[in-house]
Order: sequence, then C-alpha cells, then structure tokens
Amino acid sequence: MALGAQRADVLRMVFRAASVSVGAGILAGIALSLALNQIIAKWAQANPRDPAILFAGTVLLGFVSGLACATPARRASKVGPMIALRSE
Repeated sequence: MALGAQRADVLRMVFRAASVSVGAGILAGIALSLALNQIIAKWAQANPRDPAILFAGTVLLGFVSGLACATPARRASKVGPMIALRSE
C-alpha cells in the first residue's frame, strides 16, 4: 500500500497466494487418498472414493483456509503506508 496499491489489491494478493497453496494441497490430498484406497478402506467405514465425501472435504478445507487468510489479509490492508515503511 505504501507504493500505491489499493486495499482490494492487497486482499487479492494474499488470497491468490493462499489459494495456490490450498489448491496444491487439495490436489495432493485427493491424489493420495485415491492412491492409498486400500489402506484408507481398512480404517474408514465408508468407501474412500465416494465423491460426496471427497467434495465435502474439499469444500470444508477451502472454507477453513479462506477464513484463515481473511484475518491477516484484512489486518495487512488496514496498516497505513507510513507505518509500514517505518517498521521496515
């Protein structure tokens, strides 16, 4: 913001960085759960390839990560440019 970025730009930058990490984690998790189907089937009562369970887990993970990013993003966008420059 000290270099002219708007509040929306800061929020977009934080959420874009987080969404890349979360997306990679979701893809890796789905791939591993499908690859380790037999091991998971011994622990879980349900079918680990059930699309509803995979979708629900993906949505839940996305929602929680969005909440986890919202607080630091809002806090970073509220810092004044001069305060940010002075702290560096």
